[in-house]
Amino acid sequence: MVITDVDPQSAAASENLKPGDLVVEVNQEEVAAPADVANKVARLKQEGKKSALFLVDRQGDLRFVALRFKES
Repeated sequence: MVITDVDPQSAAASENLKPGDLVVEVNQEEVAAPADVANKVARLKQEGKKSALFLVDRQGDLRFVALRFKES
């Protein structure tokens, strides 16, 4: 799933994610569409998790990024 926009005040921005980055996995499960990411994040929040581990591909450079969820 390709990131198209990053809120400057978000956890993604603080971790230096940028439009064009490709999200490959969330918590070591492959994702292919925005709905996949949203569903996995919702499930993690429901389980009481405080963050998710994203595998991100930036032009062939793979890196893991832990993103904390906003407090509800």
